[in-house]
Amino acid sequence: MRRRTLLGLGAIGALGLWAARPTDHGRPHDAYFARLNELLRLEGGGIPQLVIDLDRLDANADLLASRLGQRPLRLVAKSLACGGLLDYLSRRLYCSRFMVFHQPQLNQLARLFPNADLLLGKPLPAAAALAFYQQLPRHLGFEPSRQVTWLVDSPQRLQEYADLGRALGQPLQIALEIDIGLARGGFPTPEAMGSALQQFANGQSLLQLRGLMGYDAQVAHTPFWVSRAKALDESNARYRAFIQAAQASPLWPQAPLLNGGGSQTYPLHSDRNGPLNEIAVGSALLKPAGFDSDLLKEHQPALWIAAPVLKVLDGALPYLEGAQSLVQGWNPNRQCAHYLYGGNWQAEPVSPAGLAYDSLYGRSANQERLIGSRATKLAVDDWVFLRPMQSEGTLGEFADLRLLRRGSLVGRWSPLGLT
Repeated sequence: MRRRTLLGLGAIGALGLWAARPTDHGRPHDAYFARLNELLRLEGGGIPQLVIDLDRLDANADLLASRLGQRPLRLVAKSLACGGLLDYLSRRLYCSRFMVFHQPQLNQLARLFPNADLLLGKPLPAAAALAFYQQLPRHLGFEPSRQVTWLVDSPQRLQEYADLGRALGQPLQIALEIDIGLARGGFPTPEAMGSALQQFANGQSLLQLRGLMGYDAQVAHTPFWVSRAKALDESNARYRAFIQAAQASPLWPQAPLLNGGGSQTYPLHSDRNGPLNEIAVGSALLKPAGFDSDLLKEHQPALWIAAPVLKVLDGALPYLEGAQSLVQGWNPNRQCAHYLYGGNWQAEPVSPAGLAYDSLYGRSANQERLIGSRATKLAVDDWVFLRPMQSEGTLGEFADLRLLRRGSLVGRWSPLGLT
């Protein structure tokens, strides 16, 4: 009796365990990606590429504009690192202000947008700033003393830029990076900033103070014990304290630049009572996967990595071929292995549904292996679509960007280079 009971319980447990096995997540391309797959089979050229959906980009830009109202916008170039893309957005959003993070791209934007207002988004070594002036053609009509604002984060860098201005014999505009809660550098307190300004004001220099820049990304990532509203209030209060300290300096301009925000927090700055008079936004316009949040839920993903399928094989692993039927029976999502042209991107597979990186096999930049079920119906020369985690850095990995408009491929843009 005891033995039969144990056997019965064991059978029930085995049935329960089998019932708990993974379900088949595989699905073919939906209508949107099926159309894109068809287009790329005809016009894709057989190599991995980036696709920007212009209709979704337009919708994101219009949403951004409606939320900002008359609040000035600054486009973040590192997240939109493509001359054609920046030109398109600057025209649609009536924006000629760019935030730049890389010296070679600063030179490129000065050439591409000779009327632009360029603000550095991070403090560069003085040697990199010098390289900008050395590499800037003189015939552009671009005036660095009026159109470039360098970011300064410490008394030491303040002195370095003062020395650079004297060496160049021309004025340099600067903004001060302030820490408003992110703890990623910049002047840590209003007192520290005020002291540096006082010391600087006592000397002879060609530096011109334009204003402040504070980044509040921490507000979008508050832990469960801190409310977002409280975090925003504290961040804004810190920003106002820095403004008050800076106003005591004779260097403070009459119309200061007060830059802040970011893709993750810009919706929180629609209140005109906040301290900012300019909002920086970049990634929200393409909405890569790393920017999925409740604050950006109305934005649409507009950027895809597309890669052709080189091989569709049985999902067996080396040394485990004999167990493949058992593995497939347990987990149908390991039925097939799909090898892509290229790979190792910071991106997640999105179509067809049910594909995943094979953690037992590893990643590859040459032939990425994705596992999935037969239900995906993928064949050789079909295309797989992945959603980048970030647009920053990703655009520069591809030779050009394919443009999708109303279900058709309508052109190409070239990304900004690193040199």
